[in-house]
Amino acid sequence: MQTKSILSIVLCFFITSASLFITSCAGNEKIAPVEFRNFTAEIDSISKNGISVIELRSLKKEHSRFFALWLQEILDFEKYGPTTDSMQSVILSDFISKNKQVLNAIQSHYQRFPNLHKDISKAIGKLQFVMGTVKKPVIYSYFSQFSNYNTFVDTFGGQTIFAYSSEMFMNDTFPLYKMLEVPEFFNRYNKTNQIPAMLVWNYLKSSGEGDMKSKNMLSEAVVNGKIWYTMTLVFPDSNPWDLFGYSEKEWKQMNTEEGQIWKHYLDNSMLFQSDFNKYKRYFNYGTHTFGPGIPADCPPLIGNFTGYRIVDAYMKKNKAEVKALWRENDAEKILQLSGYNPIK
Repeated sequence: MQTKSILSIVLCFFITSASLFITSCAGNEKIAPVEFRNFTAEIDSISKNGISVIELRSLKKEHSRFFALWLQEILDFEKYGPTTDSMQSVILSDFISKNKQVLNAIQSHYQRFPNLHKDISKAIGKLQFVMGTVKKPVIYSYFSQFSNYNTFVDTFGGQTIFAYSSEMFMNDTFPLYKMLEVPEFFNRYNKTNQIPAMLVWNYLKSSGEGDMKSKNMLSEAVVNGKIWYTMTLVFPDSNPWDLFGYSEKEWKQMNTEEGQIWKHYLDNSMLFQSDFNKYKRYFNYGTHTFGPGIPADCPPLIGNFTGYRIVDAYMKKNKAEVKALWRENDAEKILQLSGYNPIK
């Protein structure tokens, strides 16, 4: 879900001030403070008359790594070619001035979620308890120009940045989504209360893909299954369909059709297929999974669902610890030891 901006219109967000929370997770396990930075609000607060070169350099110094990522990856500053600080200050000043029209609407929206920072902090605390790999977490909210860069995670220099684009989590009733023709499937992931789950999902995806290269469809399914299984541990009180962007009806449908889906993989020799183009449809974000032999109106990401069911069966049968699960990179071994076979 991470590509360049899909729309050129520029808006801005404003949510509550940056703050610190110290939370605890299962077993009263203490974690380090989690820092929150409302980056676009910080820019807006100093840009009433435009961002000066001095202010720009101050932002670069204060936010360093994040600022560079925001310019290059989110705003795609490379399209301007080589730019001086003076040119960047002009571009950013114009960028901010065009955001004023919806500032109040977005501010009003986030004021209805006073527990958002607490929920994010709790989720990252639980993630740290489960995985033990989160280093000095800093949470940034930012503006992405309504791109599908709705979240990103960066681990560098002993620090982990969790970042989310506030305007992409305004709930599916936000009228601008239709006006701007944001793809329909984004409605699966645009609820404000989904932000903690989307940040954890992205963190696990970025770390898991590096440890376990997908050599075939089965390994792709299992690595995504590890992600989803771990998310259920981080959010034990959440419904799985809410975590993964489904309706309850869709989740029940996938469970009901689980055997048919598995049979489809076997009949089409898909499990050990190494050509990603032939199995990518099972892992595509969208409204449905399409293709011959796939159940009608099949929800998207059925490959992730299959991987989750395999991993869940593996963990229950072998009573493994989650850290050991992530160290095991042999997808075929996980399948064999899971005893997974939904065909009755």
